[in-house]
Amino acid sequence: MLIVRVVRFMLHVWFRIFHAVQYHGTEHVPKSGPCLIAANHPSYFDPLVLSLGLDRLVRFFALAEVLEAPGIGWFARKWGVLPVYPKGNNEPSVQKALRVLARGGCIGIFPEGRRSFQYAMGPVKAGIGRLAVQSGAPVVPCVIYGTWKAWPHRTLLPHPAKIVVQFLPPIPVEPLDTRENHEEVARRVREAIVAEQLRHRVGPAPDGALREAPDY
Repeated sequence: MLIVRVVRFMLHVWFRIFHAVQYHGTEHVPKSGPCLIAANHPSYFDPLVLSLGLDRLVRFFALAEVLEAPGIGWFARKWGVLPVYPKGNNEPSVQKALRVLARGGCIGIFPEGRRSFQYAMGPVKAGIGRLAVQSGAPVVPCVIYGTWKAWPHRTLLPHPAKIVVQFLPPIPVEPLDTRENHEEVARRVREAIVAEQLRHRVGPAPDGALREAPDY
């Protein structure tokens, strides 16, 4: 739709001006055909930032309440967001995602299942492994830096901060449709993301926590 393209262009301008957004490794994302992109999730900005760096539509899972929110809900539906119900049946959304992948579409997923509250990626769910195995789509890990500064937790409005998005090489997936293999795929995705995150860490803080990256 024209309005979606206009809003997308406006968002491009916003992120370039106020966040000096940079994208690296976009060559790892297939230009066509099924693809899964798995990323860390420090901020509400993450789906927008990730998808704006690519020339193809990326459909995301998001809490169902987002689809009902005034304004943003309409846009989320037009963008093709797949609803997630924290205590409900999400199998219809999973099956819809598999159909999107079967048609050669691209699905974005945040395997932690919620926003991150620490620098390094936390525990992940096996859903990314299931989608990869059952669809045969390559999984591209993605690391998002800086969005937690651009729109921190418990902050009403965003503010200027540098954002960097790094796409990593795809993760090989064994076509074994078992819970154990789903978990193994998810584990390898997390390992790739955390390894990239720790390349940019300042070092151990006095309490042993991981500090933020020095520049973003």
